[in-house]
Amino acid sequence: MLFAICDTQPADAESISALLHEYLERYDLPCRVERFSRPEQLLAFCRTCACTAVFLQVHSAGCPNLEIAAQLRALSPETPVILTSDTLDCAPDGYRVRAFAYLLKPQLPQSFTACMDSLWNALFSPTNTLCLRADREDVFLPLEQILYFEASGHSVTAFFSSSALWTTRKFRVSIQEIANQLEGRGFLRVQRSFVVNLRYVERFSNYTVLLKTGQTIPVSVKQFSQLRREFLIWQNS
Repeated sequence: MLFAICDTQPADAESISALLHEYLERYDLPCRVERFSRPEQLLAFCRTCACTAVFLQVHSAGCPNLEIAAQLRALSPETPVILTSDTLDCAPDGYRVRAFAYLLKPQLPQSFTACMDSLWNALFSPTNTLCLRADREDVFLPLEQILYFEASGHSVTAFFSSSALWTTRKFRVSIQEIANQLEGRGFLRVQRSFVVNLRYVERFSNYTVLLKTGQTIPVSVKQFSQLRREFLIWQNS
């Protein structure tokens, strides 16, 4: 799982990082944490990497970081932005930028677990996950971590973002079943063998899909115009 912390106080960033690692150890989950002291650095990072969640420091009412929070939400609506502050001055603005939570730094040890519990439930709820069978057990895949699916023979391989537990994972399922389960959930079957996550699509061009990760995926020539239209509709919805 990939988390980003933006805070001008190194000690505060270290405290949040330690709390994250401590929480995720309960689930035996690896955790990568990137720290930034300037919000512009955070924004640039989030343009290329899909974070599980972002912790962003704010100072006072009208703080410039609130606009950074709004830009992060516009860039990736599915990524929770958690505001941290020494005061409650920015709390009303948190609603305006649709922050997931507002944490007071002096109360972090007491409030962090409850915040993470809510975040965990939001990320891994049935509406935000895809359940597939593998090795005789159900595997719940967070949709925001999936880049695309590729069919080969009688199996489908899922390719994941850098914030996921796996790089790839194979399932004995048809690509049609994957497409059916993901209909209306921000995914599109762009070719007979591929289903892509529209959250990671940069653009449709020359009968291919260019992902924000730099990867390209072939698109059906006959359906290219219709598929590109569906992506644009989704993008502007």
